[in-house]
Amino acid sequence: MLNFDENRVRTEHTNGVNLVPEVEKIVDKICEEGYSNIFLFGIGGTLLYAGQIMHTAKQLGCTLPIYLENAQDFMYEGNANFNKDSVVVIASLSGHTVEVEAAVDKAHEVGARVIGYVEKLGTPLAEKVDYLVNTFGGEYYWWYTVVLRFMKNAGQFDKYDKFYSELKNMPENVVQIYKDADPMMKEYAEKYCDEPLTYLIGSGNLEDWAVCYGMCIMEEMQWMRTRPISAANFFHGTLEVIERDIPVILIKGEDKTRPEMDRAEKFVHRVSAKVTTFDTKDFKLNGISDEFRGMLSPIVMRSAFMRLNVHLEHCRRHPIDIRRYYKALDY
Repeated sequence: MLNFDENRVRTEHTNGVNLVPEVEKIVDKICEEGYSNIFLFGIGGTLLYAGQIMHTAKQLGCTLPIYLENAQDFMYEGNANFNKDSVVVIASLSGHTVEVEAAVDKAHEVGARVIGYVEKLGTPLAEKVDYLVNTFGGEYYWWYTVVLRFMKNAGQFDKYDKFYSELKNMPENVVQIYKDADPMMKEYAEKYCDEPLTYLIGSGNLEDWAVCYGMCIMEEMQWMRTRPISAANFFHGTLEVIERDIPVILIKGEDKTRPEMDRAEKFVHRVSAKVTTFDTKDFKLNGISDEFRGMLSPIVMRSAFMRLNVHLEHCRRHPIDIRRYYKALDY
């Protein structure tokens, strides 16, 4: 396989599984001390990763006061529910995300506590958070554990222990997903890498992944023009601009919103000759109960799409670490 480091992939997801006990201790401490509400801060990709677990929490029936906030918007709009007893949750791979740094400072001015997953030590965010979890490759597991642990402690997720006893099987599953997804991602990249515009459709806990992949990978890293759209909103505008030669990527998961994707899929096949469906049902998850497959669709789909990164990079002859403007200019 092209540019595939099996040991690194396994290590990243093992790191994610291994961070769970540390995160549980932090959340348990906060629950013992008491809190008024929970704010998930992010921007760009981190906001979209956090958004995926918010869909899952909603589908599990969560009634906790959890708010998802764009860190930049928070600086200007604020939130009337935010107070000294609020808990802020952040994640940063670089440890230097200026918008999140500013939002954390604002939170501290009020007296709120901040817990954070930061991959690089010695960085501003690693120094600013009150509770730090540090590893690499474990961001999904971070968001899952923080939110689901708060829910368990509130008596709102009684299958927590079963879920996490099975989660330890994900590193090996992910390695296999990378391998199984490779041929289909290679085929897609070779056929569609030079299209002038690509539509991506997702729903539920994969709606934000559609946005994330279109914005953070295809646009930022490959300079490809995209239009991500939710399956729910697709029929209120976007359907009118789908034509025979417009490529559409359908990102299907297994959560409660799957019927939305079935409806979109049925329509686009009537109109476009360039439809590609990527479906988490096509991948095996050994040691994972069917009831949890929908919850894990974001990890499954992200793992599959990491192979598309490699093949787009190769077919377009465009290294994914090259930027024209992002963190290359002052803005």
